[in-house]
Amino acid sequence: MIWILVGLVTFTYIINKLVLFYGLEEIYYNMETDKDKAEIGEEVQISSIVENRKYLTVPFINIKETFPKGLNITEYKYSLFILPFQRVKRSYKVKGEKRGLFSINKVTLELGDFIGFESKTLNVRINKEIIIYPQKLNLNESLIPVGSLYGDISVRRWIIDDPLITIGIREYTGNEPERYIHWPSSLKYGSLMVKNFDFTTDNSVMVLLNVETMEPSWKPIEEDIIEKAISVTRAIVEEFEDSRIPYGFATNAKNRTSEYEKGYLVYQGLGQNHLYSILDILGSIDYKVDTFFENIIRNTMKRQGNFTTVVMVIPRLLDRYIDPINNLKEAVERVVVITVEPDLLEALDGDIIKYRSR
Repeated sequence: MIWILVGLVTFTYIINKLVLFYGLEEIYYNMETDKDKAEIGEEVQISSIVENRKYLTVPFINIKETFPKGLNITEYKYSLFILPFQRVKRSYKVKGEKRGLFSINKVTLELGDFIGFESKTLNVRINKEIIIYPQKLNLNESLIPVGSLYGDISVRRWIIDDPLITIGIREYTGNEPERYIHWPSSLKYGSLMVKNFDFTTDNSVMVLLNVETMEPSWKPIEEDIIEKAISVTRAIVEEFEDSRIPYGFATNAKNRTSEYEKGYLVYQGLGQNHLYSILDILGSIDYKVDTFFENIIRNTMKRQGNFTTVVMVIPRLLDRYIDPINNLKEAVERVVVITVEPDLLEALDGDIIKYRSR
């Protein structure tokens, strides 16, 4: 009887050592997602696949998948018992709680013995990315005109006026160029009146996003107003897409795809592929700045023959932006400045249309 017990203990010890030594050999792990881009709060299905490609059974394998901050979970743990040449798939769902690029790259496989005294760990490096897009906004409900009565004009019309198509007159708000003043009507009504233009699509727009908020740059990053600016930018490009107005995009946010390019530049275009190329950038940028915003403005001036309107979305105006913005107004038909914080808006020329976000 004692020899049977000794034999059983010896056999268990050998199997235990074999499992510990070879258990993680020929174990393959992979992670799949049903989508790699989603809205805030939208579910993304994660599927984890573990495959045992050998003749040895693998008991007691613990798997820990680690997720970055900003998703609704930080880690997901489970245990498996895997037979020879078995493939096991586990699925569950995660949600993005805020905008951003979320990289999932750390998975730990831990193999335990039968007794629980020893374990062996394998760190698996994966490269899975999920982009969570900025919050959706209704643009007309998100902007407040500064020093004008421009709030009654649709977004399409305040972005683009075609001087060839006049549909009436309206009261002067202080934001329109003086050349739009209709003097006969002004004399008739006893106050300044301007020509009211209809909207056409024979125009194109350049949208500039600034992610710089403070000077000097080492001051704390103001995440809230940068995020608001990013969300407003999304609403603007979606409005242009819906209106079939060709639009481009540039930002001074750090370019994560190229160490040579300063910021991002997307030339004018239309279509869902064009729109989502910009939404991907808006979803993935962080708060690092590649170049000063005034450099983006000057580069825009060099390309000014390619568009009629420039729309700037700025978390907060800084003193050094004022002159470049005023100079840009002399080079293009129209400049629209949208800020989250209203500081220094009064320093911009009267011909520049100004809004702040709610």
